[in-house]
Amino acid sequence: MKRMLFLILFELKKILNRKKALLFLLALNVVPLVASLALLIAFVKFRGFGFGQIQFSVLYEIVQGLFTGHVKLFAFIAPFFLALVVGDSFSTEFSRGYMKMLLLTPINRWQVITAKTVAIMIFLLLAVAIGGMFLQADLLIARTLTQNSGDISETLLQSMPESVRNSLPSDAKPLYLVSTTSALQLLAMTFFGNLMLIGFFIVFSLFFESAILMSFTSLSVLMAVHTFYLIATGLLSKIDPVYNQLAQWCFTRHLDDLFAIKSIQNILEGKAGLLSEGIFSSLLAISFWTAAFYLLATLIFSRRQILH
Repeated sequence: MKRMLFLILFELKKILNRKKALLFLLALNVVPLVASLALLIAFVKFRGFGFGQIQFSVLYEIVQGLFTGHVKLFAFIAPFFLALVVGDSFSTEFSRGYMKMLLLTPINRWQVITAKTVAIMIFLLLAVAIGGMFLQADLLIARTLTQNSGDISETLLQSMPESVRNSLPSDAKPLYLVSTTSALQLLAMTFFGNLMLIGFFIVFSLFFESAILMSFTSLSVLMAVHTFYLIATGLLSKIDPVYNQLAQWCFTRHLDDLFAIKSIQNILEGKAGLLSEGIFSSLLAISFWTAAFYLLATLIFSRRQILH
C-alpha cells in the first residue's frame, strides 16, 4: 500500500512539474477566472459610484449563464488537454526510456498503470476544484452586489424564477443565486464525465511513443466516432434504422446527454440532480465505459514488450 501511494504521488508530481499542466489548469477554468475579475471590478465600480443594488433577475441570469458556460466549455476543451497529459504520462515515457526504468523496480505492471491513472484523475479533480473555487468567488461577489441580507422586497421576489422562489423558506427570503448543492453536483458531474475520456486516451497512449501523435490520433478517432453518432441518429437513421442501433454503441453520446444545456440548467434550477433518471443513466454508462477502457489498457500494458 505504501509503495502504491508513493508511486501515485510520484506520478502526480511529474504531471504538476510540467509547465503546460499549469497552463492547462488556467485554460480549463478561463470562464470562471475572467468572470471573477469582471464581477470584482463591477463590485468596486458600483460601490464606488454608489449605484446600490443590482436587480436580482439580471444578476441571476448572468450567474446561471456563467455556470452553464463554464460546464459546457470545460466539456468541450478538456479532451484536448487530457489527451496531452495522458500522452506525456505514457507515450513520452516510452520514447525516453523512463517506463523501462520504472519497470526495473520491484513493482507490478498493473500498479504502474493504476498509479498513473489515479494521478491523472487527481489532476482532473484539481482542475475541477480550481474552477469551483473561482465560481464560488463569483457567487460571493454576486450575492454581495445584490445586498444579500434581510428580506427580499416584493418586486425582487416576483422577478425571481418560480422554481427558485418556491424553494425559499416562508419566514426568511434570502437571495439564492445558485444553491451550494446545485454547484457541487455540477462540479461532480464534470469530474465523473471526463473519467471515461482518460481511459480512452490511456488505451491509445500504449501504442505510441509521441504524445503529439498519440493526441492527434486519439482525438481524430474520438471526433470520428462522435460524427458518426450525429449522422447516424440524424440522416442515416431515416435511411435504415440499423444505423440508429449502431449509434447507441457510440460512447460519446453519453457525454452529449450528460452535458446538454437542458440538463445543466435543470440542475441549476433544482429541477434535477445526479440521481435523476436521465443524468444517472448517463453517469452509469460512463462508469461502465471507464472501467472497460481501464481493463483494456491494463491488459494491453501487461502484454506489451517493454523490457527487451
